[in-house]
Amino acid sequence: MPYFVLKDTSLKRFHTFQLDVMASIVVIPTDKNGLISALRDYSGRRIVLIGKGSNMIFSQSSYDEHTVFIVTTMVDLMELSDNLIHVDAGTTMNALAWFTCEHSIDGYAFCEDIPGTLGGALMMNAGQWRYTIGQYVKWIEVFDYDTQEVKIIYPDEKFFSYRYSQLNDMNVCVLEVALSIQPGEYMEILDLMLQYRRERYVKQPRQYANAGSVFKRPKDKEGNALFTWKLFDACDLRGFQIGDAQVSEKHPGFIVNKGNAKVADVHMVIEECKKRVKETFDVDLELEWRVI
Repeated sequence: MPYFVLKDTSLKRFHTFQLDVMASIVVIPTDKNGLISALRDYSGRRIVLIGKGSNMIFSQSSYDEHTVFIVTTMVDLMELSDNLIHVDAGTTMNALAWFTCEHSIDGYAFCEDIPGTLGGALMMNAGQWRYTIGQYVKWIEVFDYDTQEVKIIYPDEKFFSYRYSQLNDMNVCVLEVALSIQPGEYMEILDLMLQYRRERYVKQPRQYANAGSVFKRPKDKEGNALFTWKLFDACDLRGFQIGDAQVSEKHPGFIVNKGNAKVADVHMVIEECKKRVKETFDVDLELEWRVI
């Protein structure tokens, strides 16, 4: 069997916010071919893909058999071929960073402490500061839900933008990506990776479960970028809490699960954040999280 099937199981261990959400069907493919088989076998139902579940939140506390969750973390083959890095969609960004470091490939150090898998990273063009994963993509292999076939996409210069890619406009599932190679120095890459990790650990709330930055960086009416945490501090949102869902006291750009947060708690905190920022600054906040 190219995949495992779990029935009536909690999704708590499959996403980083660790909400105790129940699912009737969870499918775990063992490799890329297993993922393709699962996509075809469950084509008549709503399919939700989960990598590390690091940038997602749920809209309800349980899902029946009409929704199938496919967890891709075992679809994680990586290899060098044709002067490219071939990476399966379920590979973590952390694993990619260490793989490139070990092979003295420059450019991917920023991936070391970005949560999630390559599939999700491509959907939202994940990155930090001036680096994004989209800068390095040569081609993307996808499964087309409409034709039930596998095809290759060659992105143009408009394919990726800030926290977005045109994959979101296509009815496809990412299977594999080919990334460019630029030689680098092992020790320089390693030092940079550790520097990125230290900076994130100092600034971000690591003691509680969370799903990463909640909102995209907002802009004012003139188009100038704003800092979410500054807006939140001005609105007295740091530490705001409903149930066990809290705006982080360490970094207000995050909402954390202090133990047993419920789906409703999280959404009430999100709505309160949007409401206060809109009333105080006339700024509309947009979720960076994917809502299931």
